[in-house]
Amino acid sequence: MFAQNGPLGLWAVNEVMVGDRNVTPTAKWFLFQKDGSLTSGNGNIENFSSFYQYDATKKELTQSNGSEPDPYGSFKTELTKSHMTWERLEDGMKVIVQLTKVDKKPKAPWDLLQGGWTEVGFEKTNLETGVGVIADVESTKYFFMWDRAYRRTNEFGKIMETGIWHIGGHSNEIWTITNSDNTKTIWELTFDGETMIWSQQRGNELIKVYFERDND
Repeated sequence: MFAQNGPLGLWAVNEVMVGDRNVTPTAKWFLFQKDGSLTSGNGNIENFSSFYQYDATKKELTQSNGSEPDPYGSFKTELTKSHMTWERLEDGMKVIVQLTKVDKKPKAPWDLLQGGWTEVGFEKTNLETGVGVIADVESTKYFFMWDRAYRRTNEFGKIMETGIWHIGGHSNEIWTITNSDNTKTIWELTFDGETMIWSQQRGNELIKVYFERDND
C-alpha cells in the first residue's frame, strides 16, 4: 500500500545504531519513487536497486532485498516531512536508522578526492606540549583517478610514485598502496572547502599535510 505521506523522494542517512554501536555508512542515501521502486548508494555510487512498500496505517516500511523480501522484515517508521526514523530487530539487536529529506545526494570523500591536488603545507604538532611546527613543502602533486589509481609527481612533473587508493565505506581513512613495493599508508582524510587535509599520528606527534585543488 502506497500513501501520499509515504517516504517519497531522496533521503540521506544521518546515523545507524546497532545496539550501542554506531555503524553509520559514509554518505548513504535512499531514493523512493512513486512506482514503488527503490535505489540507494553512497555518494555518487549507486549500489542497490529494489522495491518497497509503505503501510501508513501500521507505519511500517518493507524493502525487498533484490527480488526477495528483506529477511529481517519491516521497519517501524516514524515519518515527518523532513525526518524519518526506522527501527527493527536484526539478529536480536535493535537497529535504529535516522534519515533526513534532502535535495541532492550527499557527497562522499571519494567523490571529493578525485582529480588533481597540490601539497601546500606541512604541520607537525607535539601532542604532549601542544607545540606545532609548520614546514616548507615542495610543490608535490597528486592525481586521483576514478578507477582508484593515483600518481604523485614533483614540481617538474616527473612521476615519483604510482599506486592505488581506497577509502572505506564506514570511515574517513584514505589508504595509498604503492605499485613499486605495495607499501600501505593510512591517513585520516578531511575537507575544508577547497582544502584537503591528511592527518596521521606518529608516536607523540600529529602530522598534517594540506593540499589545494588544481583548477587547471
